Amino acid sequence: MTQVFQIPAQPAIIPAAQYIRPEVLATYENIYAVPYALQAMETVMVYIDPSGNITHLTGPQEGLEGVRLGEQIQGEQHWPFEQVISESAYQLGATIERTNFLMRKINFRVLIGAPGMSNILYRACEDRWWSGQDEVNGGWFGVFTRFSGWRWIQVFPEKTVDTAQKRDPVAFQNHMAIWDINWIAPIPYYSQPAAVSQPWFATNAGPPDKNGFFHGKIALPNRGEIGSYVEYLINGTGSAIVQDNDSDRYVQIPEIQASDGQVLCDTDPTHRTLIAVNDPMDNLFANILRGAGLLNFFLINTPNPSGDPIWLRGYTRFLYVVRPQTVVHLHVAHTNPNASIVAKLTTRFKRSR
Repeated sequence: MTQVFQIPAQPAIIPAAQYIRPEVLATYENIYAVPYALQAMETVMVYIDPSGNITHLTGPQEGLEGVRLGEQIQGEQHWPFEQVISESAYQLGATIERTNFLMRKINFRVLIGAPGMSNILYRACEDRWWSGQDEVNGGWFGVFTRFSGWRWIQVFPEKTVDTAQKRDPVAFQNHMAIWDINWIAPIPYYSQPAAVSQPWFATNAGPPDKNGFFHGKIALPNRGEIGSYVEYLINGTGSAIVQDNDSDRYVQIPEIQASDGQVLCDTDPTHRTLIAVNDPMDNLFANILRGAGLLNFFLINTPNPSGDPIWLRGYTRFLYVVRPQTVVHLHVAHTNPNASIVAKLTTRFKRSR
């Protein structure tokens, strides 16, 4: 007679619904009286694949999707850097020439399935996990503690998973496999939802100055551990002026035309500075235009015709950053009394927790 195995039930400590009504919450005297899963005392690690499927690797719901983390994980917590050092016979000790910040590598062992699963359920859990390991699109790895909150980083498989396996994972009804996973994160810092300001409206800014500009201030905090760059979303035709992050330098945006629509001004030097909603979407064509615009700037240093995309109408450059653990008060201005500007500041962290 074939023995039938049942999947172990979830611990009674995990409630059926992961929320508390206000009237129930009022009955608890301290955090330890709250159901354990809602206390959030453990370190929780989850993976969200490109299709939006979530896998709970650690925490109160660990293994809920049939996949859980092994005993150890490497590279997920600390900021990846290396010191470039020079030494010689003519100096005492060494000199740190520079600090290189590298891509993050995360390595861990994952356990798929568990004794007691049925054959079909194990196969489904295995298929779901591997379908979410996309080398092109990548997924998101999230870490939570009560101290740090959620922090997220985008990860990609580094190479083919080639861990040696013992026989068939479903042999003797074990229904379990252990694999070594190697992820890379080209952008090595963790992030939280960005700080977004309330819209600044030129109509509420009072009378314009002698040049026709309406002026205002936008305050944004950088709660992260790394310097960050402001993004401005500008609505309204005309000329706009924005502050160069945490500095006293102001940058005038090329004139915004009605055909542009909304304009995003990104002060991060590694990103494209100006993007309009109605910019041409042909990548090859856009690359050619950008190349021609750059060549024109260096050879003749004359503005492009007004019919060109906004990023070809003038040279826009930002030099500064918003320092960590500070609040920046951004000076903005616009010539259109009906214009509005919204600022956003990404929160970046060196560590996952």
